[in-house]
Amino acid sequence: MNCCTPQGQDEVFGERFARRTARRYARKGPDRMARALARRAGARGLDGASVLEIGGGVGQVLLELVRAGAERGEVVELVGAYEEHVAALAADAGIASRVTYRVADLVTDAAGRVPADVVVLNKVVCCTPDGVELAGIAAALAQRTLVLSFPRGTWWARAAFATVNLGLRLRGGRFRTFVHEPGALRAAVEAHGLALASERDGPLFRIAAFERAYASGQ
Repeated sequence: MNCCTPQGQDEVFGERFARRTARRYARKGPDRMARALARRAGARGLDGASVLEIGGGVGQVLLELVRAGAERGEVVELVGAYEEHVAALAADAGIASRVTYRVADLVTDAAGRVPADVVVLNKVVCCTPDGVELAGIAAALAQRTLVLSFPRGTWWARAAFATVNLGLRLRGGRFRTFVHEPGALRAAVEAHGLALASERDGPLFRIAAFERAYASGQ
């Protein structure tokens, strides 16, 4: 595991969390959010597509997309705790040769930014103060489709995340959550040539899908 993640992500998303998430996926499959993201990511078809799930943890969305027909996928994470679990889940699904895992900070490591047809950010931008910048980076890497989930800018969403941060602060950890302005996230994505294709609001999170205009004929 990377023990020096810049904002304390390793304190929360370590081996224990990874093991628990992998066990839940193995028993029940992807959670509701991951299923919704996978549906939107695959709306234009997946044959021959490459998938990049940034901050993907055990790769819930990626595994569903590769199982559904994407050619290959990669999880890029700040921590290494999930790697063995991604490999095991991919092997169980019979897609081990088509799934890879890499530890990298795409905000600071420009050389580690590898484009993919479909890029996924599932509850990731809220885990870093650089969330708007990360959304822009993801958009630049998305050759066809970007799907992401992020906190809504409502008062109750902000209150919920403030409560989470209070608990984290009381425990003495470095990690904090962030509610970035949805308009700023959208602007960062659209600056790289993607257009909003669909969005849906839940109580706390919004799911948005963006497409490149030239992908309409592909």
